[in-house]
Amino acid sequence: RYQELQKSHLTTSTAAFTQGAHDHRASQLPWFWSIDIPRDTSSKSWLTEFYRIHWLHAKAGKDRWEEEESLLTSEFQWVINYFRHCSKCWQEKYKEHTTANAHGAACYAARQREIYNQLAEQGELKWQQMNL
Repeated sequence: RYQELQKSHLTTSTAAFTQGAHDHRASQLPWFWSIDIPRDTSSKSWLTEFYRIHWLHAKAGKDRWEEEESLLTSEFQWVINYFRHCSKCWQEKYKEHTTANAHGAACYAARQREIYNQLAEQGELKWQQMNL
């Protein structure tokens, strides 16, 4: 009926509170939380509450990860949009300097435009590879 109490049964997991921690599928409650002691658990309301709290902790973690995924995918797209915007700005500067016969400034603007174009293209490629 009773198992030998191990030191691992008495430790708590702080992974739920650690940033970057993941994969809580294997986490289980120690065996002594589910034993039925006669006359002690006649209503079992404390055990139901304990399981409810454990479930709410797990659900909160799941919700945080879903929110994080949503934010990261949005941020990824925002960065690509920013690179596209910078490329357009440098294109306008290139045109201005070309019409003003400022060849050095036009060359610099053309180079900057290409850098931001390449960054946007690389971002789009990574976006497609991730299948988001």
